[in-house]
Amino acid sequence: MRRNLCGQVVHDLGFKILAGQVKPGEALPQEPTLCEQLGVSRTVVREAIKSLAAKGLVESRPKRGTIVRPAADWNYLDSEVLAWHASADGDGQHLRFLTEFRLTVEPAAAALAAKRASEDELDRIRAALEKMAANTDSVEAFKEADLTFHTEILHATGNPFFSPVAGAIAISLATSLKVTNRKPADNPASVPLHRDVMDAICRRDADAAREAMHRLLADAKRRIEIAGDATNGIPSA
Repeated sequence: MRRNLCGQVVHDLGFKILAGQVKPGEALPQEPTLCEQLGVSRTVVREAIKSLAAKGLVESRPKRGTIVRPAADWNYLDSEVLAWHASADGDGQHLRFLTEFRLTVEPAAAALAAKRASEDELDRIRAALEKMAANTDSVEAFKEADLTFHTEILHATGNPFFSPVAGAIAISLATSLKVTNRKPADNPASVPLHRDVMDAICRRDADAAREAMHRLLADAKRRIEIAGDATNGIPSA
């Protein structure tokens, strides 16, 4: 992805924070130093700091400069924060946290979708599932269809607060599939579990949809743990 100068500075500094190179409570280099290190103007640095502050990563303090805020203040649902965290995830902890998050949120979303989805939304969920089934021989096409499947279910809840969660699901799923579906041969086993979710939603059976989604994610969690044990760690996104 090509970034403008400000976007590149935001990316570089954000990644350093999420990777622990600058820890909570520590200060970023002073503005003149950042300008020299990054080869950009003061205006670019200031705009980048504003962007990082909006993500909850930093704050300006008198006489101390720009300080990294406590991790509890970071906006983990921000797409860039998620991506930086995933890229810095050397031991797989980030992926495990995201999988726990999905196990909490997505079964409930599937149950709501079963109750509320419109016919057009059901058609989009079906189409995503069929695209998965038709592309088991392609890692990238399968991943794209898989992501669409989960995202469409979140949108079909009819609850706008589920929409921001789609970014977290996207990062989690992309990272998860790098572990559990590294080769096309790994893809077919996932399709029946997804089909169970779709069938339950289309039958308007909320309890069955919740249980089917939980089985699907529990299987992914199990395969992530097996892959982590086998490799002594999980590859980062």
